[in-house]
Amino acid sequence: MPSPAAATGIISSLSIAPSTVRDGETAQGTVTLAFPDTVDNTVLVFSSDPNVAAVPASAVVPAGSSAVTFPITTNAAAPPTIVQITAWVGNTPRSANLSVNAATPPGPSLTSVSLTPSALVGGQNATGTVRFSAAMTQGANVQLFSSNPAVAQVPTDTVVAANQSTGAFNLTTSPVSSTTTVTITARWFGVTATATVTVSPGTPPAPDVVRITKARWKQGLLTIEATSTNPSAILSVYTSSGGFMFNLTNNGGGRYSDQRGWVTNPQSITVRSNLGGSASSPLSS
Repeated sequence: MPSPAAATGIISSLSIAPSTVRDGETAQGTVTLAFPDTVDNTVLVFSSDPNVAAVPASAVVPAGSSAVTFPITTNAAAPPTIVQITAWVGNTPRSANLSVNAATPPGPSLTSVSLTPSALVGGQNATGTVRFSAAMTQGANVQLFSSNPAVAQVPTDTVVAANQSTGAFNLTTSPVSSTTTVTITARWFGVTATATVTVSPGTPPAPDVVRITKARWKQGLLTIEATSTNPSAILSVYTSSGGFMFNLTNNGGGRYSDQRGWVTNPQSITVRSNLGGSASSPLSS
């Protein structure tokens, strides 16, 4: 245990702002004493992982003052780490945590999130799209947040497949008694993008119409092609027992398809749209 400084002050609190950083950002620690002292108080400062977050050895609270700040420098190349910062005066140590996150990768970046439609009736679904500036060679996982989950709900994240620049997600809404605007946020490392959706009272429109144009399993290869009357729909494939299999690729113009290796013949499948449409078909061989 470190030797306490010779001081008479008592630490009331230690705070860190911001408490989450990335890309080598600098945070600031603030030590607050319980009361101003008549002499200088030397605060000893420690980091549980100086290679990730470094602090000065000490900071001085001047006589007559009750607080002092000190910088916390972080390593942009460090892996995600929770670092404990400790301040020590007399016999009263105080600690606070700093979350140091991975640096934003170089190359393409998240540019936008959009919703179609962006104005809808409570109970209706919408299709969200996250977009990157270029294809992501290894894909990307994008976190999603709703400013009002009671009105508009999104999954916790969506995946942009390898060598793709966009990823789709489903937004669901609840009935409302008055028009409400909700902000949807997409976050990828240190980059965020937002879009708004307006939810109004009323009766949701009829679901889209889904048709399966090809459903074939041959020698372990499953080929599915389908259409929707809404070109922004997300079409998902399910087994006859209701188990999720995969999402179809949106080829534009309401046309969807995918081809996957599938060891056993599912015999029949169902294609469901996030906008309410559904169709089922046996598999040809």
